[in-house]
Amino acid sequence: MGNSYPDRTNFNGVWKINELSKNKITHNNFPRGSTRATWGGGNDDGAVSNVIDYVTMETTGDASDFGDLTVAGEAPNGSGSSTRGFYSGRQGPQVNVIDYITFMSTGNATDFGNLLANTSQHAAVNASDTRGIMAGGYSGPAALNVIQFITIASTGNTTDFGDCTAAKYGGPYGSINSNTRSIHGSGSSNVIDFINFSTLGNAVDHGDLPQTNAWGKAGASSQTRGLFAGGGPGALNVISTITIHSTGDASDFGDLSVSRRGCGGASSRTRALFGGGDNPAFKNEIDFVTIASAGNAADFGNLTRPRGRFAANSNGHGGLALTS
Repeated sequence: MGNSYPDRTNFNGVWKINELSKNKITHNNFPRGSTRATWGGGNDDGAVSNVIDYVTMETTGDASDFGDLTVAGEAPNGSGSSTRGFYSGRQGPQVNVIDYITFMSTGNATDFGNLLANTSQHAAVNASDTRGIMAGGYSGPAALNVIQFITIASTGNTTDFGDCTAAKYGGPYGSINSNTRSIHGSGSSNVIDFINFSTLGNAVDHGDLPQTNAWGKAGASSQTRGLFAGGGPGALNVISTITIHSTGDASDFGDLSVSRRGCGGASSRTRALFGGGDNPAFKNEIDFVTIASAGNAADFGNLTRPRGRFAANSNGHGGLALTS
């Protein structure tokens, strides 16, 4: 009599190994390895907004509702770690509140803490997985040169980091950084600054943007390349690029599909998205580019409604050491 083996086709409800490999583990319908981009607050055709939209960056398509900010407002500052998205400051009225969301769980934002006294909106903001940076901004009638930071893993108020090379405001709306270097450009100056996340101190000159006083640019980056898109006064369709770890002036990358200022930028390790803005009517278009390949932007989808001058962030930009 030959050897008898168990029936390998009958698993009595136990998952087969190959079935596990074909079905990625998900959490709140968020596939492992995917990147979410969000846009929060802003100006919704003349009225301040508290709406947060989101998309999954690996696939094109229209945005969906994520939740609401704790306070409606225009020109908040946006940044993100691999788990949390942040929205700090805003105008209409001016507030110094910092909100946060958990990227993988849709829902309303929660209070994180406050910016330094009398600081508000229009700052350049970046984040690693340990620190969030807000550089410059606008408070009342004056531009600011202060750089402040939060510790990502814990709630609380910002702490002084150092100073910008000059007082500046006007964005960019989005993160431009590697996991060691934070880039601050656009706004009321064409000077691009940088700092190192791990070392408190003043910013150092990186180079120049091609336009002066081009506020409201969007920012996005991989680990090595940073992009600045759109901006005003008026409205621009220009996308400029820098190499993050090599000082020097920005150069031409390509064009947006529509000229606009006040759009929000978000990025994965390979893609940059630029959503919304105004020219002068508010836009709902979302464009995308492949960061490694210079060229014009292509259509990604639409926001849930036309708006701009808002915060944008993602859990996959160049400042994060992601694992798939």
